Amino acid sequence: MNQRIILALQKADKDGVATPADWRPGDDCIVRRRSCDTAKERMESRDEDTYCLDWFLCFKKEKK
Repeated sequence: MNQRIILALQKADKDGVATPADWRPGDDCIVRRRSCDTAKERMESRDEDTYCLDWFLCFKKEKK
């Protein structure tokens, strides 16, 4: 099995994120949306580790 797949699954499990297609260790990950309320809060927050492209698609910057 591809090692990158294993690393992506481990990252998703450990940090509660989703890894986008062609993800590589160190790339930003997708923040899982729990509900519309949390999506709205996340869009309005000023967390420097997270950026949103729209209400349904936010990314968490990987700390390097």
